[in-house]
Amino acid sequence: MKIRTKITTVYVVLAILMVAAIGIFTSLWMESFFKIQLVNELSRQADLVLYILREDSTRSFTQIDEQIKKVSGLEHLRVTLIDDRGNVIADSDIPLAEITRVENHLERPEVQEAKRMGIGHDIRRSATVDRDFLYMAKEIRKPLNSSHFRNLRYIRLSSPYEQVQRQIDQIRSIVIIIGFLALLAIIIVSIFVSRRITHPMAQIVKGVEQIRLGELDARVPVKSKDEIGLAATAINELVDKLNSDIIQLKKLEQVRSQFLGNVSHELRTPIFSAQGYLETLLGGAINDPSVNRSFIEKAQNNLNRLHTLLEDLINISQIESGEMKMSFRIFYANEFIESVFKEFQSLAVNRNLTLRLVMSTKPEDEIFGDRERLRQVLNNLLSNAINYNKPGGEVVLSSERTGTGIQISVKDTGVGIPQEHISRIFERFYRVDSDRSRELGGTGLGLAIVKHIIEAHGSHVDVESKAGEGSTFWFVLKSG
Repeated sequence: MKIRTKITTVYVVLAILMVAAIGIFTSLWMESFFKIQLVNELSRQADLVLYILREDSTRSFTQIDEQIKKVSGLEHLRVTLIDDRGNVIADSDIPLAEITRVENHLERPEVQEAKRMGIGHDIRRSATVDRDFLYMAKEIRKPLNSSHFRNLRYIRLSSPYEQVQRQIDQIRSIVIIIGFLALLAIIIVSIFVSRRITHPMAQIVKGVEQIRLGELDARVPVKSKDEIGLAATAINELVDKLNSDIIQLKKLEQVRSQFLGNVSHELRTPIFSAQGYLETLLGGAINDPSVNRSFIEKAQNNLNRLHTLLEDLINISQIESGEMKMSFRIFYANEFIESVFKEFQSLAVNRNLTLRLVMSTKPEDEIFGDRERLRQVLNNLLSNAINYNKPGGEVVLSSERTGTGIQISVKDTGVGIPQEHISRIFERFYRVDSDRSRELGGTGLGLAIVKHIIEAHGSHVDVESKAGEGSTFWFVLKSG
């Protein structure tokens, strides 16, 4: 069953129950209301009869009987006078000569109720005229002065109940008509409301089905700010996120493919080179003193390059996967920087470069970090500064205190980096000059490793460079 049908059915059932309940309640209430009104009216008429009996006490019994019959005729009522034993003294519908043959009325329900409560009423069908009557009896607790009615105890009036019943039936008919119209209006409103509710839901279902079939550009229309609108918005946001995730996955897949391609290429080059030299040697060149040592050295250099590449691949893989654990501790900044500086002095001299150390930090200044990983960072930066420098150039390793810690920088007077390449130099295997990088034994992973290690220390690497004039790399570490 569709939601629209369910909503309409619920509305209709509730409407039927509501209209039926209102109709029943209205009928019962109106019947009670008219009955009470009639009883009150009969009570007032009984007081009028009693007033006539008290005021006309000097008249004869026959004259009073005739007066009561006149009142009864004018008011369309039947008046019955009953003594304390239940005997009928007079009756507007019975000739005075036949009163003695009327049966005792003491056990009539309205008389018994009047005996207990002072006033009583009952509705029952008259066997004489086959009609429903409302009987009202009222007890007279103060005896009359008239000798004819000294034993009078109850005045009973009766009125046909048909008129009341007709009024009730008319009202009931009106209630039924109004209820039917209300039910019809509720059905129309329920259909309209169910359509307003289910139409956007149907659009959501349609949109979700399109998305399920792979149409990720499909969107669910948002036409309101209620729960349905929020659901549509959530679905659209979910699809946007899914699209974003797919784009990211495609990028990652592309990066992975490029990475595998780069790794394959980087591994293939030293392997093929070493293999070529070794095959040449095995082919007879090993007996040629003029080339055998040179070829062995070149093969060894390529194997060393392969070893370095594998180490860098392992390092960056461990860093990016989170498997590389950092060992953070506090150590002296100057002592650490000087030890790294000394390791590169001979290499700088061999390359005809000047390596200078400029430290503005004090001997007691401390650094908080992983000493060996930071050594790896400076090794990579100093290696690049030396390898990509000009003959007679200069490399400066410096340190200084800043507001947040200790800044370490490496500055060179080398070839520099063009501005269009600066944003990508920290990418894996990205080279500004591929041929020169491979010639110098670079793996293309050094700066990527530097970036990840410094970020693991809660900092970042900054760079300034100008093509042909040199570069400066620096980062700030927390002081101990």
